Amino acid sequence: NCGGLPPNLIESRLFGHKKGGFTGAVSDRQGLFSVADGGTVFLDEIGDMPLNLQAKLLRVLENREVKPLGSDNNISVDVRVIAASHKDLKELIAEGKFRLDLYYRLNIIKYTIPALRNRKEDITPLLFQFSKEYRVHFLQEAVIDIQNHNWPGNIRELKNFVRRAAAIFPHLPIGRDELSQL
Repeated sequence: NCGGLPPNLIESRLFGHKKGGFTGAVSDRQGLFSVADGGTVFLDEIGDMPLNLQAKLLRVLENREVKPLGSDNNISVDVRVIAASHKDLKELIAEGKFRLDLYYRLNIIKYTIPALRNRKEDITPLLFQFSKEYRVHFLQEAVIDIQNHNWPGNIRELKNFVRRAAAIFPHLPIGRDELSQL
């Protein structure tokens, strides 16, 4: 999650570091690109990545090499990159907050996931998956109401809703009465 880590940690997480590469680096650490060699790296919230790291990411994508912090050597990597953002990257480019060359490097296949309200058939399987994960049970009457909700926060909102239900009504079947309290 490019927006979930402090900027000073993202580079180390992505590309790794050598012992002594920065204050607090007490041992060598492989970065996510090295760990994923031969596989896939998923960069969530790419629009939140700082510009200086965007340049380093672009070099990794173009040269297929990472350079851990504190190292003089590059490490070859073969990874597929999938990036996601809730922000409009073209707007960020216009504002000077996202690199155009990185956008074109990443924009090989663009896929926009429709809002959950436009995929009502996905609500029930997601609800059951989250219910299983958080050990909560919804009665059929509640499931119908949940299916009819608009879910403006999409899957994250649905998941947090289930978490809240599990926290407020642990080990109880949740019906319409309980839904009104969530």
